[in-house]
Formats: sequence, C-alpha cells, structure tokens
Amino acid sequence: MAFFPSLAPDAGIGDLFKIKPGHREGFGKFSEAVMRGTSNFTIGDRELIAAYTSALNACDYCYGGHAAIAREHGVEDNVFEILIDDIELAPVDDKLKPILRFVRKLTLEPSKMVQADADAVYQSGWNEEALADAIWICARFNMMNRLSLGHGLNADPTLFESRAKKLSYEKS
Repeated sequence: MAFFPSLAPDAGIGDLFKIKPGHREGFGKFSEAVMRGTSNFTIGDRELIAAYTSALNACDYCYGGHAAIAREHGVEDNVFEILIDDIELAPVDDKLKPILRFVRKLTLEPSKMVQADADAVYQSGWNEEALADAIWICARFNMMNRLSLGHGLNADPTLFESRAKKLSYEKS
C-alpha cells in the first residue's frame, strides 16, 4: 500500500508524477540518458547494474522490474542470487566484476570510497567514461530505490515479466 492517500495501492513510479508533475520531464531525460544513451555498457549490463544496486538496497519494486528487463537483454536468470552472495562466483563477464565491486561499495559504504576502488576498475581495462557510466547508473538506482521505498510502492512480482516485455527498449 502506497504511503500517500492520493496514490492507488498498485501505484508505480509513473504515478509519483501526479504528486510532483514538474519533475517528469527532467527525470525522463535523465533516465533516458543514463539507461539508454551512449555508453560503454550494453543495455543488459546497465540493467544488471540497476537490478544489482536495487537488490543491495532491498528494494523489491526496482529489483524485480529491472532484473526482468535484464533477463530480456540476455542476463542469466540466476545471476542476482549468486551476485549478492559472491561477485566472484557470479556468472557474469569477469571484466564486469570490478565494476560490480565498485557499485557494491558505492551503494553500501559510499563514504569509504578511495582512489584504489577506481584504480581497480581502470586496471581491469575500463576507462573513465565507463566508470562514470557505472556511477551514474548506481546513483540513479540509489535514488530510485529511495523514491520507491519512501513512497511505499509495492512490488507485484506477477507484473515484472509482462512489464519488461512491454517496454519498448531496443535489445542490445
């Protein structure tokens, strides 16, 4: 049940703009740029980072939806359960693992970020733009998780797959 009386019990992110309509345009442009703009990461990679960030934050609403979109873009079904427990054992490209370690720390311990965290990403072959992309995705989903959890949005797992298929995103 949403925490706001003006929102339906099954309210989604789009419904939040009924409360703050002036945020829609800027938010939409920001989201499009981060999740579908030019990037070193595929759409599947970006959705993996988004869902992983959301899982770390225990935001079922964002995790469920973006894990489903990630699967639509080729991410394996069981990756997230393994990823949460142990990045090293997760069935993801080894090159993504330093990015995911960075995202994990940025999400769970942001005040402890140090140069060595960025250096580990660079040493694995990623450039500054790629690290910046990962930070923007992580930041967007930390924000989205707080918007979802703060407004009391409910995750309806029966809708995740159908919403993911319905979205008109290009496959990577």
